[in-house]
Amino acid sequence: MMKKGLLLAGMMSVALPTGVHAEDISWADSQYPSAIMKGPHAPEITAGIHRIAGNYARTVINFLSVETGPAHVINGIAYLDGCQPHMCMNFATVAFDGNGHYWGYLSDMDANYTHTYEKTFGHPAPEILKLLKNRGIQK
Repeated sequence: MMKKGLLLAGMMSVALPTGVHAEDISWADSQYPSAIMKGPHAPEITAGIHRIAGNYARTVINFLSVETGPAHVINGIAYLDGCQPHMCMNFATVAFDGNGHYWGYLSDMDANYTHTYEKTFGHPAPEILKLLKNRGIQK
């Protein structure tokens, strides 16, 4: 009986902290990505992008500096979108939630502008990937 009680207590102590302290990210809704990337949350977002995008992080961050529209918060996930200056067919979308999860999508052309390549970062769920590809806009 005592082992069972300890086992249950151990499971509860592991299960409770995971969702208790989620940050409210409603602050990101309708703000422009360039303002977000200069605001108080910028270091955390930049670190999250570097963590998921690796060698592509600089490209993603540079794309977010070009205004394409405000950020959107959908189902507790913020979506930031940006594109390559003067060539918005090349774009990046980054999504994050209040639990420290980050996802991203990059659509860019090769150096010769002959082939488009797509990169997905952070293993997004299908519904998140769909929004990343749609630049954070529900269709």
